[in-house]
Order: sequence, then structure tokens, then C-alpha cells
Amino acid sequence: MNKAILLLSLIALVGCNALITEQDSTGIIIENDEMIVFISPRGAELQSIQSKRNHGEYLWHGDPDIWGDRAPVMFPVNVHFKDDQYTYKGKRYEMPFLGLAYRRSFKVISSETKNVAVFELNSNEQTLQHYPFPFLFRVRYQLDGYKLINEFTVENTGTETLYYALGGHPGFTFITSEDAQRSDYQLTFSKSITMDRPIISGGLWQGQHVSFLKDDTCLNFDDPRIPQSGMFLKDSPARQIGVGLKNEEPFVTVDLGTFPNVNLWSLPGRPFVCIEPMVSHHDSYDSPMAIEEKKHMETLSPGKTEVYRFVIQINPDAET
Repeated sequence: MNKAILLLSLIALVGCNALITEQDSTGIIIENDEMIVFISPRGAELQSIQSKRNHGEYLWHGDPDIWGDRAPVMFPVNVHFKDDQYTYKGKRYEMPFLGLAYRRSFKVISSETKNVAVFELNSNEQTLQHYPFPFLFRVRYQLDGYKLINEFTVENTGTETLYYALGGHPGFTFITSEDAQRSDYQLTFSKSITMDRPIISGGLWQGQHVSFLKDDTCLNFDDPRIPQSGMFLKDSPARQIGVGLKNEEPFVTVDLGTFPNVNLWSLPGRPFVCIEPMVSHHDSYDSPMAIEEKKHMETLSPGKTEVYRFVIQINPDAET
């Protein structure tokens, strides 16, 4: 089956609610015997994750009336800087919401096999206006059975220290039938967690913590502890976080891989959740303007490269 036919099949399987646009039709399809995945070069953003066995869609469909994105890649900032600004060597710069990778066109540099796609963003005149650091940023997706490996490469191609943060932001759909309710679903943790969480407002840490998880291995989506803002777990002790019906196996699980932190975001009353692996974390309300003084930022020496991975795994046998 050629890729044009595959794309038409994908659109038919997802249906009109998936909001696939004409621009999306320039995207890349990867597949194996178990899964088919659609990726847009715009932001190197996942658009669809489906099982071939049950034709189920696992990725949030990007309803603009609720949350119009699906799986944005955040680089070189997680969410945004305070006032969307920072300074470097005393000069002020504006950093776009979710960073430079968000909605920016990536170059498709490789379709190694039908189950792999690689996207690349190089610094250029436009990026240097917002971020005065030469860099190469690569996003690689690979299917392996029911696993989708998300790999990110950050390379400092300049002559000075590179300051950056990195995060995935995939959203996953639940409440897939008319008689289901939000309270029927839960997050599951591979290890019991007892920890407070920072208060986040407007995408910024507020300098305070509140009691959160207490020896919990799951968190129901109608739990009153779930806020409007994110639930950030620094150095998350649970390395696998799943979404599923209560008392059932998760139908999708994110393995944090080499990402130390995770942000969980699910708007109360809405049928989706984002599981956001993060290197570094949100900026804070009292963060210094100078990027050199933002202690949460990662640093990379000239000529050096860092590679990060997390994995999305679907379970077509689990009830949704």
C-alpha cells in the first residue's frame, strides 16, 4: 500500500473529529505491523497514533474549542519564560510560547525505513532573533511493536554555552464512548508516590508547594487534588505513567526514559490528559531575567550533543 492510500485510510479511520487539515496532508506516515502514526513537519508534532488491530485512536484530536494542539515539542523552554522574555549578556529577547520548535517547519531529513522518521531544525536568522545560540535540534520517531520511541537530539553548534530546556507534550484521549464518564478513568503509576507538588499558575512556578500524592499508585480523573494547572513531579519515582479505566490495564503508557521530570495536565471535566516528560521544568514567578542565572536550565558546552528519549506504548487489548 503506498503512502497516499495510507493517508486516505488514516483520515477515514480517524474520522472528521480528528480535525486533520489540508496542511496536515503534507505530513509523514510511519507504520509497522501493529501501529500507524502520522506526524506533521510543522513542529515535528505527532498528529495520530493508531492501532491496526482495533483501529483505535490514542492521541488527543486537537479540538480547538478545548485544546487545539496534540503533542507539541517544547524547546528550548518548557511552557514559557516569565513575561515571555529573558536576557543574555544584557540583551533582551522574546521567547515564543512553548519555544522555538512549536509550529515551526522542520526539515524531513530521513525516512530510513517505513517505521522511522527524522525531523531536523537548525538555527537560522529567525531563531537567532529569539535565541542567540547556534544549535541543531533533531526529533526522531521509531515504531517497535506497540511502542513509539520519541528521541530528541540537542547539539551545540556554537562557540558558547547553550542554555535550554526540553519537553514532550503528548495528549491522550479518554472517554471514548457516550456512556463513559471522566470518573471512570485514572492515571496509573508504576511505583507508589508520596510527594508534594509545586503550585503552578500561568505556566510558572509560584514558589510554594501543596500536599499531593500520599503512597498513591493511581489518581482518578475526578480526584479533587487535580488542579486547573499542571501537576509537576520532579525526579518522578514512577518511571511509567499510564491512562486507563479503573481496575483495568492502561491502554496507553508513557515510559519517561531519560527524562527525569514529568508534568501531568488534565483540565477538569475534559476528556484528555497530557503526560509531559521534561528535562528542566517551568520558569518561576521570581526567576531572574538573565538566562545565565536561571538555575533550572540545562547547559551544553560547544560541540557537545545530548540525546533524550521517552516511549509511548499502547495496549490494544485494554478496554478504553
